[in-house]
Amino acid sequence: MIQPHFKTALVLSGGSARALAHLGVLQELEKNNLQVDLIVGTSMGAIIGALYAFYGNVGAVLDRMRQLVGSDLFLRAVSAANKDEFRLASDSFINRFVWLFKSGIYCTQSVIQPTMVSEEDYLKIMSDLIPEYPMESLSLPFATVAMDLASGEEVVLTRGSLLKAVSASSAIPGILPPVRHEGRTLVDGGWVDNVPVAPAISLGAHCVIAVDAALDLNDLGPLPTSALETLLRAHEITRIFLNNHRKSAADLILVPKVGKMHWANFAALEPCMEAGRKVVETHLLSIRLQQKKRRAVTRGGAIHPGRTHHWSHPFVVI
Repeated sequence: MIQPHFKTALVLSGGSARALAHLGVLQELEKNNLQVDLIVGTSMGAIIGALYAFYGNVGAVLDRMRQLVGSDLFLRAVSAANKDEFRLASDSFINRFVWLFKSGIYCTQSVIQPTMVSEEDYLKIMSDLIPEYPMESLSLPFATVAMDLASGEEVVLTRGSLLKAVSASSAIPGILPPVRHEGRTLVDGGWVDNVPVAPAISLGAHCVIAVDAALDLNDLGPLPTSALETLLRAHEITRIFLNNHRKSAADLILVPKVGKMHWANFAALEPCMEAGRKVVETHLLSIRLQQKKRRAVTRGGAIHPGRTHHWSHPFVVI
C-alpha cells in the first residue's frame, strides 16, 4: 500500500528588490530544519525559488543573487527604468512611473521601442542567472506563474525549460520583453497572481506557507494630485486587492517588514534578508502549528486538498 505524502508548499511573491527578503526566509527555514516539498513563485519569487529548487541550498542561491545585483549589465538594465535623480516622498512602483511620464522619458521610449530593456540584455541577464534545465528533473518540485498577454489567463508553468519559465514570470510589462512559449506571449505573473497560493494547492500542497514582500496600500504614498497619478494609483490598488484575494487561501502568510523600500533598491540586499529571517523567526511556532494542524486535517496527506472554504480560481497549467 502506498503511503500518503504530506506536502508543504512555500509560495514566494514578486516585489522586485523587496522580494530579496525571500533569501532570509530560506536561510531561517534551513536553520530550523523546516523542509518544504514544493516551491511556487512569481517574478523575483520565481527567480529565487527556481535557484533554490535547482541548487538545494540557500548559500548557492545567495552567491548567484550577489553576482546578479552586482553585475554591470543588471545595473544598466535597472537604470533604464530607474534614474538616480528620482526622489519622491514614496518609493512605490506607481510613483516611479508617474515621474517617468512627467519627465517624458516613458512616453518617448514607449513609442520608439517595445520595452525599456532590450530583449538581448534581458536574455543575457537571465541566461547568466538561471540554468537551462528541465523543470521536471528538479529534485525539489517547482512551478511559476505568468500572464498570457493575449488571453489574460494565468498560466502555471510546471515543465520544460526552467530558464524560459522564470524569464516569463519575471518579464515586467513595458520594462522587460515578453517571452514566447507554446504559442503564448507571457509576461510577469504578478499582474494576475502575485502570491500564487491556489496553484500550489492544485499541485498537491496540503499546507501552504506564503511570503508576501510586495507593496501594500500603506506604501502608496500621498493621495494623487493629477489625473495621471489618480489613474496609476487606481491601477495599483486593483492589483493589491487582487493579490489580497488570491493569497487568502494560504495557511499562513508571512510579511517581511521591508518598509516603503523602493522596488529597484537592490543595494538593500542585507536589510531585506534580515527582514526575511526575522519574519520566520517570529512566526516559527505558528509555522510548525499550521503544519501539524494541516497534517491532522488531511490525515497525513491522504485527503487533498482537505479544505472546506473556496480556494480555487481559473488558471491554465502547462
